[in-house]
Amino acid sequence: VGPKPTPFSEILGLERLLAASWPAVESAESGGWLLRYSYGYSRRANSVLALTEPDAGLDAALAEAERWYAERGARPLIAVALPLSRRLDEALAARGWRAEAETAVLTKAAAAGERSGEAVIAHEPSPEFLEQVGRGRPEAAATVLGSGSNRAYAEIRRGGAVAARGRAALEGDTAAVSAIGTLPEHRRRGLGGEVLEALTAWAVGAGARRIALQVETDNAEALAWYGRLGFAERYRYHYRAKA
Repeated sequence: VGPKPTPFSEILGLERLLAASWPAVESAESGGWLLRYSYGYSRRANSVLALTEPDAGLDAALAEAERWYAERGARPLIAVALPLSRRLDEALAARGWRAEAETAVLTKAAAAGERSGEAVIAHEPSPEFLEQVGRGRPEAAATVLGSGSNRAYAEIRRGGAVAARGRAALEGDTAAVSAIGTLPEHRRRGLGGEVLEALTAWAVGAGARRIALQVETDNAEALAWYGRLGFAERYRYHYRAKA
């Protein structure tokens, strides 16, 4: 007997919380879909969040999405959570839209142990943080990542430079963790674990009951690491891009 399937209600709720934790620079409601654009910074912030059947039907919704993204010089990309949106996924595949960037959504109960290490928490990203995670678009990243009391940025510095970092965003009872990374010359020293530990402690103090992560499934090393830390996969999503 395999694991119990994740209820559609949980997938729907978690997708909405994760979307709120990663808001686009520009967005528009379109018949129940959310169109998102952030100057190319991350697929998540440059894709359609399609969690329900579009009001005007699929063909009309796709035409509107294609028009909206064309106005911005961007390719239309649709995020499809499975199995919640399997019918949509099959319909897009039949129309020739290609799947890419399969991603696992992992969660665990929020519980902080004794915090150790030297990670420092701030409520807005530093310029170095934005340079590391911004992929050449630090201004767009600053808008998407956000700042304030419901955002936490953990950094560990070596020689005055950011050696390891990560982010957590609190939405409802869930802290979405992202951007965990360590510079190559500082890896294999436990710094990523210290960053995650610091973010988890902050999240618990801020009232989170659950920690959530999104990891592309071709990153086997990261998936294995998070599994050892007690994270469990709840579902997967991927993107569909027009051929």
